[in-house]
Order: sequence, then C-alpha cells, then structure tokens
Amino acid sequence: MSILLSMLKNTFLFIPGIGEKTEKRLWNNGILFWEDLKKHTKNEKIKEYIDVAQKELKNKNIDFFFQRIPSKEHWRLYKEFRDQALFLDIETTGLSIFYDEITLIGTYSFRDGYRIFIKDVNIDLFKDYVKDYGLWITFNGKLFDVPFIKKELGIEPRCHIDLRYPLRSLGLSGSLKEIEQKLGLERRSPVSGQMACLLWHKAIKGDFESFVKLVEYNYYDVVNLIHLMNHLYNKKVELIKKEIKQRNLLDEPKCIEPIKVKKRPYITKTKNTIKISLEGLAIVSFDQNKLKYRPLDVHKLIKKIKNNGFRPLVVGIDLAAKPHRDTGFCVLKDDIAYLKVLKTNEEIVQETLNAKPEIVSIDSPLSLPKGRCCTKDSCQCRKYGITRACERMFKKRGVNIYPCLIRSMKKLTERGIFLKKTFENLGLRVIESYPGAAQDILHIPRKSLDLSELKDDLCLMGIKMKYKTLTHDQIDALTSALVGYFYLANEYEAVGDEEEGCIIVPKKTTD
Repeated sequence: MSILLSMLKNTFLFIPGIGEKTEKRLWNNGILFWEDLKKHTKNEKIKEYIDVAQKELKNKNIDFFFQRIPSKEHWRLYKEFRDQALFLDIETTGLSIFYDEITLIGTYSFRDGYRIFIKDVNIDLFKDYVKDYGLWITFNGKLFDVPFIKKELGIEPRCHIDLRYPLRSLGLSGSLKEIEQKLGLERRSPVSGQMACLLWHKAIKGDFESFVKLVEYNYYDVVNLIHLMNHLYNKKVELIKKEIKQRNLLDEPKCIEPIKVKKRPYITKTKNTIKISLEGLAIVSFDQNKLKYRPLDVHKLIKKIKNNGFRPLVVGIDLAAKPHRDTGFCVLKDDIAYLKVLKTNEEIVQETLNAKPEIVSIDSPLSLPKGRCCTKDSCQCRKYGITRACERMFKKRGVNIYPCLIRSMKKLTERGIFLKKTFENLGLRVIESYPGAAQDILHIPRKSLDLSELKDDLCLMGIKMKYKTLTHDQIDALTSALVGYFYLANEYEAVGDEEEGCIIVPKKTTD
C-alpha cells in the first residue's frame, strides 16, 4: 500500500480514546492503517468507528474528518479531497476589517484553474461558485480572507486549512512572500500588499495597466499556495515516516508531484471591454466602466455645513512634535485650501486666529489616558497606562495608531494638549483628528504610499489647493481640515471615550 494513498488512513485520532501517544505506539507495533487496527483490535466500538470512516471516505464527506481530526492534522485531508480544494486569496482596499472592503477574489481549483471575482463586476457569483468546494486553502486566511468574505458576502468555509500555521511547525515563518523566497518559488509580480491597494485605486480611475498588475499579483498569491500545500504535505509525510521505528513496514513515500499550473492570465482591453483569459478561454469579460470610482464631493459637505448654520471654514494642523520641525497648516475655506508650513506655537496660534475658523482640527493626541495627570513615567499615574480608549478601538478595527504616551509620542502629545488649551482659552473649538484613519475610511491612499495620488484624489473631491511648495505635512493638514468639515456637517464618528477624549473621523458610508 502506498503511503501517498493512505495518509488519512494512517491516522486514528478521529477515534475517541486514541491520542497521539497511543497512535505512535500503534504505528511502532506495525499497526499503520485502519485495516491493520481492525484486524488487531477486539474493541467493537473501534471497529465501528473505522467502518463509519471508510464509508464517509468513500462518500467523499470531508466534513466528517475535518470535525474529528485535530486541526494540526488537517493536512492529511489534502490528497483524498483535492477535488474539493479551492486555493483562495483576496485583495482589499486596506487592512481594516471595519473600514475596508474586498476588491477582488482569486481562486484556483484543479477542475477550473484560476478564476477571479471582481467588485462591481462579478463578485456576487462567488457565493454559488464556492458551493462545490468543501475545502478552502489560504495563507493567513483565518485572520484576513475569511473574516472579510464573511462580512461582505455572508459565507465562510465548511473546512479550511490556513497554511500559515502548519508551515510554521516546519520552521517556515514570516509572510507569504518571505516563505516563497525561502522555497525558491517564482513570483514575476514585484508588487507588495500595500501597493496592491493602490493598484486597485488607480484601476477604478481608468488605469488599465494597474488593473493588469493587480490581477497578476493576485494570480501568484493564489497559485503559489498550491506549491506551499504540496511542500507541507510532503514534509509531513517525511516526518511521519521518521516517527515509525519499523520503517520497512512502510512503502517508500511517493511525494505529491509538482502540478503543472496553467499559465498566468492574459488580459486585454478593446475599447472599454476588458477580457481576462486563461490558455485561450475567457474567464471574465466586462465593461471597464463597471469599475466605479466614487470620489467624495466636497460641495455636498459644504452645503450640509451651511444648512447646519456654520461657515465652511476650518483650520487643519498636522502638528510636529518639536517647534524646529515643519508643522503642516491648512485653512480650508469653502472649496479652497490655503496651505503653508509653520514652526513655532506662536505662529500656529496667530495664523489660526487670523483665519477665524469655526473649528480647529489637530492631528495630534490632545488628551491623556484616563487616570493620568502627566506624561512622566516616574509619576504614580503611570500605573494607568500609556494608551487611550480611542487608540485601543482603532487597533481593534485594524487601523494602526501609536499610543499617545510611548516615548516617541510624548513630546507631540504634550504640545498638542498645550495648543488645545490655548485655543479653547481663546474661545475656539478644537477636535482631534487622525488623517491616516480618515484617508482609510475615504478609501484614498495615505501620503506614505503615494503622495501625488493622494493630492489627485483631494483635487477630484473638488478642493482647490493654494501653496508654494506642497509637502506631505500640508496634505495631512488638509485632510485634518476636511475632517473638520465632516464634523460641522454632522457626518462624523467620535471614536473613543467622551470623558477621556475622542478622535473624530468621517462617518463610514455604505456606497
């Protein structure tokens, strides 16, 4: 009997009362497979369990084994249930399960090859398509792909192998790209995960080349999962063989051979029609106009602000921790943003007073964690921690944000609190903003990813910029001011604890 055909039949862990130690003892006594145990045991219950398992295997019931075998042994299902396996990877607008959304889903099966499901094009077909596949295989899917799919499409896998964890048991840790490099796997697409978000953003604005790069990137993400699964299976077979002292009782293990994966998709565009083909067969064809770009219309915000009885006039400040560094400063009046760079507190206060804004929006922590009276680590109040409720909430939503009192943030926090008190003593309303989170919510790229693209998006919203030399500090100051518009229009969310201090962000929309 070939071990390749028997790795599922080689385990007894689905039988109540048999654990890993007992299983190894059985192996080393020459009892390697289900039939061996049936012949040697006098326990009728065990025989019944084996009979049931044989019947369920014949009926291709993967659920029976998935539910009864420990998760670290789920790799054993791969050989017998490869016809039910769907390798899967998603691309999204960002990393936040709360704010971001799926842009496309790529899959590979041994029946259909590569398939792709695209937002606003054919993503609704994914629900019916996956009904034929009982086993999803992903990398980091438990934390990323599956929660996104469940949130947006309302489905989740019956059985799921997340390769990240069993590969770690083989000493292969790190990101998907890092593991691919360790195994020498091919990846002709040099795109990063962050860049994939930007490619989608450019694609929905009509950039065909960006769409091509995104699909190719997803293709390699999916196809390389097959090679990782094969590697995992073969290495686990080798380890099982080493566990068995009487090795001559086993046939030499026949490894799962590399599978000839179909060539990467061929993507063409004729007029406005985009066609994705695989080895001459079209798998998706659609009008490019279906990739919808929905920029915010700042004039609609301005109208709401006026209806609420306010002037559309906000000062946005991207505060630097120290006065010798550049602080981005923006006066957003109607649809015109006046941008400049300031240094000292005196300059910031005077320029703000000159603008006479309805509200001041500052990109900086403006409060301390509840219970803290100062920023000193030597003070007894240090026992109340370094993180505010708003920062913990953003972390849970998948938005990266620094605690206000880590060492690198203390000076910024101190300066922000000082300016807030100064402005409030002068009769101005002040809110705390976080441009990075606002940009994520509005699905526009952060400055660190592509400053020119971010500037272009703000202009497409209808904002006219006035500046001498544009810097990333000024762009974040403009975003802070835009958050102030959302606040005045009552289209905002206050994230955090009202008593401790909240961060204001645009209200999440459903369109």
